[in-house]
Amino acid sequence: MPTIPLPLLKGDRNSDLDYRDNLPVNMTGVVRSVKGSAGYLLTHDGLTEFSTVGGKARGGVYNERFRKHYRLSGNVFEEISEVGAVIARGQVIGATTASFANSFNTQAILSDGKLFYWDGATLSQVNDPDLGVPIDITWFRGIYVMTDGESLFHTDVGNESSIAPLKYSSSEFSSDPIKGVARNDQNQIIAFNRYSTEYFVFNPNVQSGTSVLQVISGKASKIGIVGTHCKTEIDGRFFILGGRKEESPSVHILSAGQETTIATREIDKIISQYSEQELSGAYLESRVVDRDKFLIIHLPDYTLLYNHSIASKMGIDMAWSYVKTGVDVDEPWRAKFGVFDPRASKWIYGDTLENKLAYLDQKSAAQYGNQVENICYSPIVPISSLSIDQFEIDTIPGFATTDFTSFFSMSQDGVMYGMEYTNLISSPNQYSQRYIARRLGYIRDSFNFKFRFVSPYKMAFSGLQVEVS
Repeated sequence: MPTIPLPLLKGDRNSDLDYRDNLPVNMTGVVRSVKGSAGYLLTHDGLTEFSTVGGKARGGVYNERFRKHYRLSGNVFEEISEVGAVIARGQVIGATTASFANSFNTQAILSDGKLFYWDGATLSQVNDPDLGVPIDITWFRGIYVMTDGESLFHTDVGNESSIAPLKYSSSEFSSDPIKGVARNDQNQIIAFNRYSTEYFVFNPNVQSGTSVLQVISGKASKIGIVGTHCKTEIDGRFFILGGRKEESPSVHILSAGQETTIATREIDKIISQYSEQELSGAYLESRVVDRDKFLIIHLPDYTLLYNHSIASKMGIDMAWSYVKTGVDVDEPWRAKFGVFDPRASKWIYGDTLENKLAYLDQKSAAQYGNQVENICYSPIVPISSLSIDQFEIDTIPGFATTDFTSFFSMSQDGVMYGMEYTNLISSPNQYSQRYIARRLGYIRDSFNFKFRFVSPYKMAFSGLQVEVS
């Protein structure tokens, strides 16, 4: 009997006269050689309640200088202790995603064009008339650098509440609007424009009262971002949602003025469902845990997950999945604005549905105690006039406190799946239990599998082996 080994990191489907990817749902790839497989799928970490806060999540930051975790929840600026105690520090009115930066003296909060400083004792608003309406902020060599979408400007050296009208400068590589600002590992300011990216250094020898930002000649590139928060940093490189003027938005890595596209065709098709205006409100964030480097893209109806560690070892086709909330519905993942708090040694997330914070729980797949739906697929396998005698999947059974079952179904056309069958894959303390299904029947042309389970428990899947005759 021939045995066909099948990967589970990415599946296939037929759709709209096209071949498409079936991405894993609430499961992520892990790079590790296990029983002949180069990697395996692991249920995504769950969410366990950490705090009750004053509103829905609008942003968060860990301030290394103050050694404090700060949150903007609704209109409330809050301090979060390492055990989840919440202290309201003042009102920051707004409705959209906030930007954060910090100096040696203050924590800056930029909310709906208004700038606030927290100095450890008092929350105050910056009322300098030359502030304008900034949309993004970063800290750079003793000054706060901001953009209002047209220009770059900064605070005075030695006075964080003062902005001189002559300290405005432009990103002039292209005429496109500035969407965001950031500081890189080379201590340079990056102006992320819509279709271009330009770099600046601090020039202390400029005329008094003028901008200290000096453009780095020859380092600009013709690629930009679609929205202010469509950028995040991992290992000194910026991951962006955007593109060039002559192309549709995609996902790229920017490093030293060079770009690498990491979106697959499937990811580009998901992104293309949205207008430019809808994409401008997307939010990118990153997380590094257990040597896995994750990019999280919050779109209006999807939360995409990219594992850069998987991509580096197995290619970008195997690196994408998506995470969600709910069962039998495709709601975006409710966790947002993750902050690693070193005092608690936890990744702590805001919540888009309720006034809560949650920590990422590696011991559970549940979200606030609720079960989640996990799905993975196999590729489409072309075989003709053969029968499937059995399949087996490597799992890690025995650790659930109740019996753990999985549903599987099969498609013979890559579109419609047949009846779901239930298999027991884990019982308490039964560490040698095997996940096997037998006598699956005759295959006329091709087949692929769908595996689904709804559970609060974490599970690892690898090494699908299919025996045919």
